[in-house]
Amino acid sequence: MKPEQFIHDKKKVISFSGGRTSAYLVHLFRSDPDAHFVFMDTGAEHPATYQFIKDIVKHWDINLVCLRVVVNPQINKGVSYKIIQLDELKQDLEPWKEMLKKYGSPYYDMPFCTARMKTEPFEKYCNDVFGKNNYERWIGIRFDEPKRLPIEVLQKLNLPIHAKASHQKKGFRYLAEICELEKDQILDWWEEQPFDLAITEHLGNCVFCIKKHLNKVALAAKDEPEQAVKWIEVTEGLGVRSEGRKYNHHRMYRERMHMSDVIEAFKDQGRDALYNALRSSKRYESGSCSESCEAIV
Repeated sequence: MKPEQFIHDKKKVISFSGGRTSAYLVHLFRSDPDAHFVFMDTGAEHPATYQFIKDIVKHWDINLVCLRVVVNPQINKGVSYKIIQLDELKQDLEPWKEMLKKYGSPYYDMPFCTARMKTEPFEKYCNDVFGKNNYERWIGIRFDEPKRLPIEVLQKLNLPIHAKASHQKKGFRYLAEICELEKDQILDWWEEQPFDLAITEHLGNCVFCIKKHLNKVALAAKDEPEQAVKWIEVTEGLGVRSEGRKYNHHRMYRERMHMSDVIEAFKDQGRDALYNALRSSKRYESGSCSESCEAIV
């Protein structure tokens, strides 16, 4: 099924995460005059992700709206957004600093960073521009990711329904509904293009994503030591709210570890040995948020 076959009054808003699958979804809609493309910037993406986004705009000539969260420092006041220019995209961690100051640190089992920095500002922007309930949000979730798809989509595609599958939220559509390509096929497609996302799978767009297993976080720190230092300064600094938090406000990762704790725990393991051990396990391809968190609840 092609995107052109969807004829309705609602605007199609493609939520672009910066990953390869999400970018393939952009590709499918790039010739659709009714499609709108939005990227939510957390200021924590890998520098290569920002270059990939700029390459997409350049090569595909799309109008990409780039948003950043604006955190209201007042308690019980929600977040807003601001539109930034393409050349303003950079890994400065400013949205994270704002979020951590007001809300404290998210945890691996409570990743509210996605809601605060992506979902909420994305929805406010779309409501302002298109009107509430006047748009469909398209998400880059593949045919071979059934655990992430809602029950209704799984039924439509004749796929087994996962035990924890939820019902489809109104106004949400998925890449799997119009494309049956799996991950390896999309990676093969990218290899044929004049540009690509120049990072390895284990890094992902959000390099030190709190959803990653500890060994992946450690490997990312070994691959990007300068980024790791900056990340520790922001997420373990005095500017992080601790008042009213159940756990130590710095302990974002599994086993309630600091980022600095993770580095210490894996300091005696060489980079290549850690990488090879991960490559031989299922965790290399799972639990990593490898396509970057989508603007979805």
